[in-house]
Amino acid sequence: MTDSAMPTDQTPDIAAAVQALKPQLRQSSIIALIFILISGTGGAIGVAWALNVIESGDTGIKIAVVAGVLGLGGILASLNRMHRKQESLVMPIVAGAVGLVYTKDATAFRESLPDRLLPGQARRSAEDLVYGQLGNHTIHMAEVKVETGGKNSRTLFKGVVARIPNSIAMPAFFLAPKEQTRPGMIFSAWIPTDGLSHLRDVTGAAGRVYGLWASSADREEPPALSAVVDILTSLENRLNVPMSLFTATSDGTQMHLALEHKRDLFRVGGFFQDDARLFRDVHAATRDLSVPLNLVRELVSAEVAAAGKIKQA
Repeated sequence: MTDSAMPTDQTPDIAAAVQALKPQLRQSSIIALIFILISGTGGAIGVAWALNVIESGDTGIKIAVVAGVLGLGGILASLNRMHRKQESLVMPIVAGAVGLVYTKDATAFRESLPDRLLPGQARRSAEDLVYGQLGNHTIHMAEVKVETGGKNSRTLFKGVVARIPNSIAMPAFFLAPKEQTRPGMIFSAWIPTDGLSHLRDVTGAAGRVYGLWASSADREEPPALSAVVDILTSLENRLNVPMSLFTATSDGTQMHLALEHKRDLFRVGGFFQDDARLFRDVHAATRDLSVPLNLVRELVSAEVAAAGKIKQA
């Protein structure tokens, strides 16, 4: 699998389909611009009125601040609405070209995630769900963000979470950075390992130290698990994208992976984009969609290696 998951002979078809959407993309830009002008003008008028008409200086300043915030909020909301609309038009075409389905809403996927996968006592949000059948594997993947919330909110995780069924029976396990499992290390949002048995520590490709845990009944690491762990802790070198493993867990029948990524994925669209800018966005989104395909390939390799170890045991 190459860095781009898009077969070369499909690129013209995608280009033609996206080109056909140009009128709708332009319409969304016009609508957003109208609302931005209304919000900006309304906010400016509110600020000017509060500062020049209201006699009480303190009251005028407070109302001016509120008017300014409301105006800015309207502008940001209009921009966000435009991007979501444009993504909802373009991304189904890009995803469909590689046999996947795209939907913006990932609420159900977020709610189905294992509690232990990501830091607890924190707010989780998810969007941009991509799913489909790839060979004998059904994959679900979405962008997920975990924040502490509150006034001084901190981002604890930002990236992609994928769910993939195991092809063969695998031992249940949990793999996570050691610092993320220590109480108090990441404020109050940490991942507990109560009830699990620590098997060993593993140093990943980027030098990060992961702990490997299994159920408390396990005394030794099952031979089949080593191959899977070797693959998972070197994913950042195998996926050819700027991602790194955060955590991984399996209940023996399906595996969840959390991969950290510094930027937002699948970002397509903007104000009155020309063809060159639009197709750069489409190419970037296509490259992002190569992640689940490459991920399945690597996990299949891990399961094949695991099956080999099971036969030798």
